[in-house]
Amino acid sequence: MMWLINPYYHPLFLPTVVRLGAFLAIGLAVLLIVERHRLREFRSNVLFRRWRTWLTIAVVYVSGTLSGPLPIVLLVGGMTFQALREYAQLAGLPGDYRRILLVMGLLPAPIAVLSIESFYFLAPLLLIVATLQPILFKGDAEGIRQLAFAVLGWGYIAWFLAHMVLIHQHVEGGEGILLALGVAVAMSDVGAYVTGKTLGKHKLSSRLSPNKTVEGTMGNFIGAYAGMFFMAYAMPAGLDIWILLTLPALIGAACIWGDLLESAIKREFGKKDAGEWLPGFGGILDRIDSLIIALPLVLYMFWLSN
Repeated sequence: MMWLINPYYHPLFLPTVVRLGAFLAIGLAVLLIVERHRLREFRSNVLFRRWRTWLTIAVVYVSGTLSGPLPIVLLVGGMTFQALREYAQLAGLPGDYRRILLVMGLLPAPIAVLSIESFYFLAPLLLIVATLQPILFKGDAEGIRQLAFAVLGWGYIAWFLAHMVLIHQHVEGGEGILLALGVAVAMSDVGAYVTGKTLGKHKLSSRLSPNKTVEGTMGNFIGAYAGMFFMAYAMPAGLDIWILLTLPALIGAACIWGDLLESAIKREFGKKDAGEWLPGFGGILDRIDSLIIALPLVLYMFWLSN
């Protein structure tokens, strides 16, 4: 197995760069037109900061996906590490729990490359080890509560994100599926934002996320279908028509699910954003909450269809 390859020579690289480059260029042109009266403050404009973040995400995601097993492990590991740091801060985990969570969080991605069996053996093994923490860290009256939050963070972030490696390595055409999935998730989130801002009237879940609307969820599905159509060339050849028709709906539902779940987590800990790591968006957890849920659902859909 070649651990590192030049993405330029991958057959999906050039068509992906051309399409995403054109899409981002059009988005920038629209921003310049809309904000033409405030060009002096344009660099500090929140929408422009979001556009720059999208550009960075696109470059990192495409490069990591098409460069071989090592880069995809590093990509997933990097996202996992930062997301767990934000989660641990949200949950107020003490130092010992936080350090163990970060170390254990880096294990699923490399193990997923080597063996599916070892990947699924890892979760119960680490859970057994984790139960030692409230015993060894004596004197902490909230040890069980902290263990519960740490285990949730590991499963929700590290375990789910590592499914990206499983798709990449253990599903035929996995690299193309990840490219299409990434764009579909991004456009689903954008569709929800635009539709919610322009048409949103009815609250979806006022207690969990006051800004989410029923109309915005329609944008989730529209964006997911548009993203999959936009990236149809990257999908493996010969897929059943029912997969092509239902996959965007699954992604749209996953985006809504992931968004509300992260909102519930932040509300549990009384926080508005998970962090400030990504300009214009907040923390990385705020940006990948939809992807976290979509990855395992998409993987199991493909496995069950075979």
